[in-house]
Amino acid sequence: MQSKRGTRQKSGRSYNALNRKLAARYQQWLIVQHYSNGTKRSYIRTVQFYLQFLGKKAVMTATHLDVRLFIARLSGQGATLSRAHFHLQVLRGFYDFLNLGELVSYVAPRLIRIRRPPKTLPRLLSEYQVRQLIVATQTLRDRALIEFFYGTGCRMNETLLLRVEDLDLDGRRARVVGKFGRARIVLLTPGAEFALRAYLNGRQTGFVFQEEPGTQKGFVATSGKFWVGTWTDYSQAGPPFRTRRKYLGSRSALTYEQAKTRFDLVTRGACLVRPQSDRSLNRSAIDRVLDSLRRRAGLARITAHMFRHSFATHLLDHGADIRIVQALLGHARLSSTEYYAHLSRAKISSTFYKCHPGGGNHDAATQKQDEREEASNSR
Repeated sequence: MQSKRGTRQKSGRSYNALNRKLAARYQQWLIVQHYSNGTKRSYIRTVQFYLQFLGKKAVMTATHLDVRLFIARLSGQGATLSRAHFHLQVLRGFYDFLNLGELVSYVAPRLIRIRRPPKTLPRLLSEYQVRQLIVATQTLRDRALIEFFYGTGCRMNETLLLRVEDLDLDGRRARVVGKFGRARIVLLTPGAEFALRAYLNGRQTGFVFQEEPGTQKGFVATSGKFWVGTWTDYSQAGPPFRTRRKYLGSRSALTYEQAKTRFDLVTRGACLVRPQSDRSLNRSAIDRVLDSLRRRAGLARITAHMFRHSFATHLLDHGADIRIVQALLGHARLSSTEYYAHLSRAKISSTFYKCHPGGGNHDAATQKQDEREEASNSR
């Protein structure tokens, strides 16, 4: 009896190992398919959740009932309809991969049907709010970042990977690489060109938007009976940088303020600023920049993608051809760009007041509507 139980436990452990190997193979497949890093992370996270749910059960022997129970459990734990639909789509792709390798005879998740989540309208920034954010910037980098986001409609990843070598400031254009490695040319507004020139200050290479090196303050601490100052010396060409320590005096003879004053004199001629490195900003850093700006501008939470939505909608508001907007956004299908045509509130409003027999003065009505929206969004 114990022998059978031991066999089952050993079998369970082998299934866990096999499941992890299949997940690793699927991750390699996603790399082959050239999915973005964010997409790969999201897909693998869902697969890992699913494997944890299965426990020791082999992923090849799971049925559509297991998939349905997995989605039901996620929904019971608070997953929205949109999130549940996303997890199901990921599992369909995962089982398509297994079916392609003839590891499963059918794609179990495709036997599950759930309601499609309703399309929600993305939040937009008005033209006035964009101006507020630009005015709220306090550094050349932040000004260039906001001007580039709004002036080009680029995605977050396209902006992070942009290099100085891809800029043509004289021609007011830039080459960016979008989804699936598709490259396209985006145009720069005069404001974006001016902000980029000021920020780059003649720099010819490297990522455009880089981390800004800070000036360290060093610190004074106690070491037994003494005050000791510690700082990093950045005078040499590159890492590893040297950490220096200096005994400042005994604690009985000096107060902390006196030790700190002596420490400031010791480090006065030292190089305390970390050299600029060719390291791009990351998503978290941009989120912090946007959060700081929206607080100073008195706005609600904003994201980098809202600039892309606003870029497309404002172009359509001012009469741009939808196919031109498609090219600027880098959409492979026109249907993706047509989505913004439904968001063009200015066109809807102007058409209504122009064409309805009782429309009246459409210019005044549109202006009042814009003022109400800007006042509401600023609260």
